[in-house]
Amino acid sequence: MIPSRAEGSFRDPSGHVFLATDRVLRTVNPSAMPAFQALWEKGVHRALIEQGLMIETRWLAESASAGQLLGARGEVPGCVLEHPRVAFFSYPYEWTFAQLKAAALAHLDLQIAALELGAALSDATPYNMQSVGGRMQLIDVLSLRPYQDGEMWVGYNQFCRLFLLPLLLEAWSGVPFQPLLRGSLDGMRLADAVRMLPARKRWLTINGLMHVTLHASQELSHSRARTGKVAARPTMPKSRYRALLTELRVWINALTSRRPKTFWDDYAVDNSYARDDRLQKEEFVADFVSRGASTVWDLGGNSGDYSLVALRAGARHAVVFDSDLDALEIAFQRQHDHPGLQPVVMDCGDPSPALGWQQRERGGLAERVHADAVLALALTHHLAIGRNIPPRSLAHWLVSLAPRGVVEFVPKADPMVQRMLAVREDVFHDFTEQAFLAYLEEVAQVQQTRRLKTGGRLLIAYQRHT
Repeated sequence: MIPSRAEGSFRDPSGHVFLATDRVLRTVNPSAMPAFQALWEKGVHRALIEQGLMIETRWLAESASAGQLLGARGEVPGCVLEHPRVAFFSYPYEWTFAQLKAAALAHLDLQIAALELGAALSDATPYNMQSVGGRMQLIDVLSLRPYQDGEMWVGYNQFCRLFLLPLLLEAWSGVPFQPLLRGSLDGMRLADAVRMLPARKRWLTINGLMHVTLHASQELSHSRARTGKVAARPTMPKSRYRALLTELRVWINALTSRRPKTFWDDYAVDNSYARDDRLQKEEFVADFVSRGASTVWDLGGNSGDYSLVALRAGARHAVVFDSDLDALEIAFQRQHDHPGLQPVVMDCGDPSPALGWQQRERGGLAERVHADAVLALALTHHLAIGRNIPPRSLAHWLVSLAPRGVVEFVPKADPMVQRMLAVREDVFHDFTEQAFLAYLEEVAQVQQTRRLKTGGRLLIAYQRHT
């Protein structure tokens, strides 16, 4: 397979990323070779990899496909690097508070470690961080460059807009940051943050005054500057650079979310599943996954109960998608003991779209489909009745995500559905088991079914038509 160039890497003048089936190739342009090679031969990359801060990287001595790996401007690579492929590439607007906080801390830890090794980062974006084996790691190895004596932290403003301000929005104002990050790949504007964050915190705390209020004022004064003079480049002693990183780390580590609790707290206690039904579902899912599924997508998976069943049954990776932030925070806590589990903030009725330049820079969910199997347990009624998704469209969408899957059909007689219909007119005439099975069989073969003992729910295992 000839690797394809990743659309999101076009901005980097140092190199480009190419995707193969199970690996990632990164080219280094000739202009970036001296800086990269100096750090590589010094052992900086290896040291950061061994500390778990940077993704595993291998320099390919000879690459048969090097001549095919041309950059966006036709650059022939000076060398080719190889990385493992991330199980599911997620973006900051798909992370919980704890995930973004973990990425911020990992980024600062890497900067502090790199500084001690004589290196610095050219930017400070969470889009260069990914969950690898349960840890947030830097994946853009070309953003590392030799440290220059007296240099300022060039990525400070970017760090504030994409890491710090979103965290403060939830920690200080109790407002989820995900919609704002999804709305702009450049993050939060400082001018907006000043209006959204409490004045008491911005003025009466040292960190708030320095990193929000004065930072915003400084940015505003720079934007209003009209003189034609070129200001002298400011400098910063290395000790102060290190102290700034350390102070930010201490502050961010102490932040906690003040977002109001979600529906999950009540749902986890008062749901419509009998214990026998749970056991049947776990057995059905385990048997399904054991027949061959390395990467499983658990749609509407809440805190990841059935993702854990999939991992125990032999899956290497289980990605749990949900829009309930409290449920996903629990899933993220579970990741510590189950590195193959990855929580993703996503509303299945409104999945992440393609964003950025030409809508290719950050792929939507459809552009990141590479699962072996999908689990859609207790999801159909939420989308069909709660979100007015036509059952045929829903069935076809599920099958499009992976070649195999398990879907749980929840009938109208189910207590959960009855509560949903109690507050709205029942206009869902084709939301029946017979119709849903017919829609599913238009695009897949039903291989196995099991009726749960209580409630009449039906588990369906299917295989997509070839």
